[in-house]
Amino acid sequence: MGIRYGRVPQGSNEVEWHFVSHIDCDGIGGFARLLRERGIEIRELPETKHPHRGVIAPLWKLWRDSRKVEKCAVRTDWLSLGCGTRISEAVAWHLFSVKETLELVTRCRESGVTVNSFLLKHLDHAVRPEIAKPEARIRWLIPVNLRGDIHYPDDTANHVSCVVTSISPDDSTETIQADILHRLKRGEHRANHLLFMAGGLLSHEGKVDLLRKERAKCEGNIGSFSNLGVWEANEASGDDWIFCPPVVSGQLLGAGCVTFQGRLGMSVQGHSSKPAVVEGWMTRWLDLIRAS
Repeated sequence: MGIRYGRVPQGSNEVEWHFVSHIDCDGIGGFARLLRERGIEIRELPETKHPHRGVIAPLWKLWRDSRKVEKCAVRTDWLSLGCGTRISEAVAWHLFSVKETLELVTRCRESGVTVNSFLLKHLDHAVRPEIAKPEARIRWLIPVNLRGDIHYPDDTANHVSCVVTSISPDDSTETIQADILHRLKRGEHRANHLLFMAGGLLSHEGKVDLLRKERAKCEGNIGSFSNLGVWEANEASGDDWIFCPPVVSGQLLGAGCVTFQGRLGMSVQGHSSKPAVVEGWMTRWLDLIRAS
């Protein structure tokens, strides 16, 4: 499970791809490692904006909600698009200019929504035409940074958890944002982290068996959407960067964003064996962003 990063030299349209193991790092940690290896000083890494010390209550709420029946698109609605056991090389990316990035941030701020919620809404709409039930709710996995809430000696180590939100085609950006914030306030990211840690106590065979059973279930999320946030290097850098999270078996795609030196970069990759499908997602995503 390599986390994908792309370095784009200034004035170039060519990407130099780098992969960092998700076993060693999360998205933020891997990016910090790459920048530090290039001599760019990165001191304190971003910390969570949603600390939550409790665990028992979030675990109870997470289990209780898992018993509820929610009609969402399921794995069989997108597996026909060519999802396999390995990620294909099909990837699409885009870099906004500094001016375009500032305009997008300003637009979101004036509307009272986060850039994350804005981008996720349009990404959700961009991938719907390819799935079997575009009218259904779709589950998305949202990675959550736990730095500041948990502490490891290596600040680039894996400090990540997640929440899962489901989106209807009629949901507004405000509705999507409110649902994610509700899950964070409930501490679902802390409950999921505890479950991750508990899974780590299993033997290798136990882990494989658990994953096999989990991925045999009809339910699943279509993919992950991750934003590494805003990064400013102390040293002048002529490079631009893009990022994309891994795509695990049973998911259709992963999409990632990072803003480096004032430029927002976005990328999408998937299990689809057809590069045209992935390019189509990016084209529609950009069209929806620009039309909003």
